[in-house]
Amino acid sequence: MKNGSAAMDEERGHADIDWQALMARCWELRRQIILFSVGFAVLIFVFAFWMGRQYSSEGFMRAPRKFAEYNAERAAFWDRETLRHYLDENKKLDDVNGQYLLAKLSEPFVQQHLQAVLPLSKDDLRFMTDAKGVLDAVGILGFSITFKDQSAQNAQARVQLLGDYIKDTMLSEDLQDTIYTKAGEAKEKKQQIDNLIIQKKLALTQASSRLEAARAIAGKYPEASKMEARQLLSTASDSNASRYLSPMAQLVGIESEIADLKSQLVLLERDAEQNALRSAFFERMDESSRRTKTGHALLAEFVKAGQAVFAGKDLQDDKIREVYNQITLIAEKMRTKHITEARFVSGPTLPDRRSGPGSLALVLLSLIGGVMLGSAIVLLGDQLSAAKGGRGIVAHDEEAGPDESVRPIRAA
Repeated sequence: MKNGSAAMDEERGHADIDWQALMARCWELRRQIILFSVGFAVLIFVFAFWMGRQYSSEGFMRAPRKFAEYNAERAAFWDRETLRHYLDENKKLDDVNGQYLLAKLSEPFVQQHLQAVLPLSKDDLRFMTDAKGVLDAVGILGFSITFKDQSAQNAQARVQLLGDYIKDTMLSEDLQDTIYTKAGEAKEKKQQIDNLIIQKKLALTQASSRLEAARAIAGKYPEASKMEARQLLSTASDSNASRYLSPMAQLVGIESEIADLKSQLVLLERDAEQNALRSAFFERMDESSRRTKTGHALLAEFVKAGQAVFAGKDLQDDKIREVYNQITLIAEKMRTKHITEARFVSGPTLPDRRSGPGSLALVLLSLIGGVMLGSAIVLLGDQLSAAKGGRGIVAHDEEAGPDESVRPIRAA
């Protein structure tokens, strides 16, 4: 046990650092420590100033919409090809901020700089029994956009550029969805109207045949037209009670039915003509929208296609003007929703001072960090030299003899 205690004391003596010798050695190496400390302090200051002390620009873009609509459109926000077309269309492909967005664009990047703003906070939702239903009904209010950069002008320009790109992308997605839906509805309605016209024509032919037969019967029995209604025989369960009417009454009923069928047929033919105009327009837009375009370019093409389709048509005709107004109304709704209403109501701000810690605090932190790193590097180099040449910082060993009073420091 005595031998074991002596061994432990000897090991502890080797592991303990002689701080007095350490400080003495630091004083001997003060020039190297000062040199390294100043270098590291400058590097720390430059790095911290560059990364932490930047200009921060913010902006809130109002763009109310439903959650379902927002979730369907947001996947296009980080599509690189869509951004490239937008920058090319707006002559910003060679702009430094445009190149920055194009190089950095990704889902995490957009989620970092673009945040959807909800109409209710988490504290508000705690007091609502149907919070999910309320949020689904209300949707989002808009987007909060933030950017940091060493240049205040670049930070502001990136907020503006990303906001304009988001507006344009939402316009493109919404308009494309409307075009595809309306084109499919026009094709489907064409078949439905065609079948209804066939059915009405068949019913009209049958009614005309019954009218001729009723006239022939009335000619054979002229006295039957004098029968009174109370003399008719019928039962409540008889579905053909009209045949017990007088021939004249049947003639009047059949002619009324024919007039009603002709009226319905006229309306169906009118719907067919209007649907043909809609189908021609939306098929043209469907083909055009398959190519990647910006929202503004697609909206301009939408208006131009409407003018081309109705160029030779008489807009004084009610049925033609009605279809033209429907198409124009879609363009106006898109313009109002995505251009007029979707706008920056706050910012983008032009910051006049940098964010982050103050200059004095940054200098002090840099000096402290530089001294610590510089001292550690110099002492580590000295320790490595001591391991090779037998010199360096010493540790005191009480158990050592006169010739073994100095030993290189051993790590604990």
